[in-house]
Amino acid sequence: MHQLTTKPYKVILFGPQGSGKGTQAHLLSEAFGIPTFSMGQLIRDEIATGSEMGKRFAPIVEQGKLIGDQDAADLLKKRLALGDTSNGYILDGFPRDRAQAHAFDFDRPTHLIIIHIPHDESLSRLKGRLTCDKTGKIYSTKDGHVAGEHTPEGGTLFVRADDVPEAIEKRLQIYQTETFAVVDEYVGMGIPICHVDGVGTVEQVHERLANAIETFCYVPQENT
Repeated sequence: MHQLTTKPYKVILFGPQGSGKGTQAHLLSEAFGIPTFSMGQLIRDEIATGSEMGKRFAPIVEQGKLIGDQDAADLLKKRLALGDTSNGYILDGFPRDRAQAHAFDFDRPTHLIIIHIPHDESLSRLKGRLTCDKTGKIYSTKDGHVAGEHTPEGGTLFVRADDVPEAIEKRLQIYQTETFAVVDEYVGMGIPICHVDGVGTVEQVHERLANAIETFCYVPQENT
C-alpha cells in the first residue's frame, strides 16, 4: 500500500470509455486504502436498498435515462458522509458536465487525473467488456469471462446496455465535449490536473497514476 503523505486525497479520475478507468480506480483504491465509487454504482446501490430515493431512481434507470444533476449531487454527498472517506476517495468519472460540477459544491477535489488513449484503442477495448453488478469492476470476455458469471466480490457479470457500437460512439463524443468542459472548470479553480498515458499494461498505467497522485503533479491543459 502506498503511504499517504498528505491527507485527504480526493481524486477525480477521468478517461474515455475503454481507458481502463474503472479497473484503475479499484487498483488505486487498494493501493492508497481509500474507497472508490462511480455514480452508476452509487445509483445501483441506492436502488438495491429500497430507499425512497432508490425507488425514484429505479424507473429512470430502467428507461435508460439519467437521474437529475441535483439528485446525483445529493447521492454523492450522502456517500461522502460515510466514515471511510476521511482519508479521501477516488471518484470515477463524476462530475461529467458543467451542471454536475456546479452541483458538486459541497467538497473540493485535490486532484483531477485524466487517462488518455487513442479513439481506436477505446473501441477495441470495449468489445467484450463485462461489468460486475455489485462493485462495478470491469472484466473482459477476452480473458475467458462470460456474462452471468459470478465474481469473487459476490456479484454477477453483465453486459451494459450502452456497450454496443452505436452507444459507444455517442458516449465517446459526449466525453470529448462535456467532460473537458468540466476540466476547464477545475483548471479555473486551481485544482491540480494531470494527464496520464493509458496505453500499456494495467500495471504500467497503475504506476503512472499512483505517481501522479503522490507527486501532486500539475500539467497545463492539452489539446485533444
